[in-house]
Amino acid sequence: MKTVIIGGGRACREIIELASGTFMRELRLEIACVMDSDPDATGMVYARKEGINTTTDIQQAMETPGIELVLELTGRDEVLKQIHKIIPLGVKLIDHTIARIFWDLLNAQTDQMSRIDELARLEEKLDKERNFLQLLVDSIPELIVVLDKDKKAMRVNRSFSNYIGIEPEEAVGKTCRELFEGTDFEDHCEREVAMLDDTLRTGESFSSIWIIPPPNEIHWEVTRTPLISAEGRPEGILATWHRITDQVMLRREIETAEERFRSFIDSAHDWISMKDLEGRYIIVNPVTASAFGHEPEDFFGKKADEVLPKKLAKLIQKHDQEVIECNCHRSYEEVIPIEGRDHYFQTVRFPLQDYNGSALGVCTIMRDVTSEKELRDQLVQSSKLVAIGQLAAGVAHEINNPLTGILAYAEDMEEDLNSHDEHYEDIAVIIRETKRCRDIVKNLLDFARQEAPKLEEINPNQIVNQALSLVEKLPQFRNIEIEMDIAQNIPLIQCDQQQIQQVLLNLMLNAADAMKGKGRITLTTRYGKRQDRCMISVEDNGPGIPENLIDKIFEPFFSTKGTNGLGLAVSWGIVERHRGTIEVDMADEGGAIFNIVLPAYHKS
Repeated sequence: MKTVIIGGGRACREIIELASGTFMRELRLEIACVMDSDPDATGMVYARKEGINTTTDIQQAMETPGIELVLELTGRDEVLKQIHKIIPLGVKLIDHTIARIFWDLLNAQTDQMSRIDELARLEEKLDKERNFLQLLVDSIPELIVVLDKDKKAMRVNRSFSNYIGIEPEEAVGKTCRELFEGTDFEDHCEREVAMLDDTLRTGESFSSIWIIPPPNEIHWEVTRTPLISAEGRPEGILATWHRITDQVMLRREIETAEERFRSFIDSAHDWISMKDLEGRYIIVNPVTASAFGHEPEDFFGKKADEVLPKKLAKLIQKHDQEVIECNCHRSYEEVIPIEGRDHYFQTVRFPLQDYNGSALGVCTIMRDVTSEKELRDQLVQSSKLVAIGQLAAGVAHEINNPLTGILAYAEDMEEDLNSHDEHYEDIAVIIRETKRCRDIVKNLLDFARQEAPKLEEINPNQIVNQALSLVEKLPQFRNIEIEMDIAQNIPLIQCDQQQIQQVLLNLMLNAADAMKGKGRITLTTRYGKRQDRCMISVEDNGPGIPENLIDKIFEPFFSTKGTNGLGLAVSWGIVERHRGTIEVDMADEGGAIFNIVLPAYHKS
């Protein structure tokens, strides 16, 4: 139907669009002309674009050839009256009131088309998301199954279907037992059903470990997560199987490495400890803890000044801080008192570092070199004794002959003089001092001679008893109390009994002299199983030895009593030739303790 539209507004354009579409199949409009007083109105512009004639003159619009219908869309009564006057005979007129029908039809179509388009877009988006979700799930290496409320599979991912050997579509609708039949998981199905029931009943997630035993050992972490509806009810279950075999094996390797490390630390004889940057102990091996009467656990989380003597703790913290500040290793020589005796340590401290070299704490390794130091001191002492012995032998022989002459002449003169002679006392002094010089020379010769010991197996207790029998009748021991602390079942030693007895007598005589003939001497025998050595101790309660003189008392000719100073030097040499040592310590009561330490002898 050939149509003229009066009014070129938005409604005009929409009717043109409606007429050109398929919506109005029963009423086909052929828009021949559009009229509006504004040539730039929306409908006018669109009409020209579509090739439809436009005009601003209503009379010219009515003269359009062959028109059958006029649509008045202005909504103005005066325009409608004008149309009634000039409309050609037989041409139908639909005014703006009736044209509202077209407007509503247009809106209905627009709304319907919009909804159809929206549904199409939603469907396309849903397909994309569904495909993306399936692609995403299929790309996950874990095995994934979605179960409904009846515990039947609704969906599985590609990893799951590949593992059990079926296509994803074949898994749909199957139960756990049906899915896992003939697989490594078959034995776990009965327990799995109970856990699925718990998940649906409680709405809570559950996890467990499935283990496939060797030789093809595999570990899985199985998680069942409820799918909760908007009303808060479980509507299904998401079940995942995560392979954790590598983590389990790695954990085993870590635990094995930790056990090896712990075994190394615990069995080491060196002192080993680790602390964090705040100085709190992380690791302490047993030998370190036991040296201070503690267990390793007593150190954990504590600082040095909380478990160690303050002076030692202050030294340790100072050295640790130096290592942290320089972030490098440092070596120290440290002296630590243990059970009243100084122990010498060679200490290495180095920083514990993270992956980028930053310090996390300090590791300390301390080696007790007390024995090595004592051995080194013994070697020095031994070399000094050898040199002095050689010198003493030469000097003794040179002095001995003149002394013999002096003594002989002096004794002859004494025989010729009357006891009342004014020179008689002088000659007596010469004889006495000459004999004293002769005794010194004899000691020098004994010291220089250093005869090799004649070894025999003997019980240390026997040597102590024999020495005691020799001194208990001497006058200088009359007011001295002698106590015995004898170890039973002590091993034998290999020694020259006379020489070791001489050493023991020297020590006891020195003790009596130090106490000025009044006090207490304790004789002790002990066996140290760890060092496999026997010890004979002589302890007195005299004034003791000044600390600054301890290193000198075994030197030849050193004496604080005005004697020749060879007794301890000779004793040192005798014990050394028996592959032993003499140790000096201070007693709790202030006296001195001399320990003769000799290797134990075990018959093979």
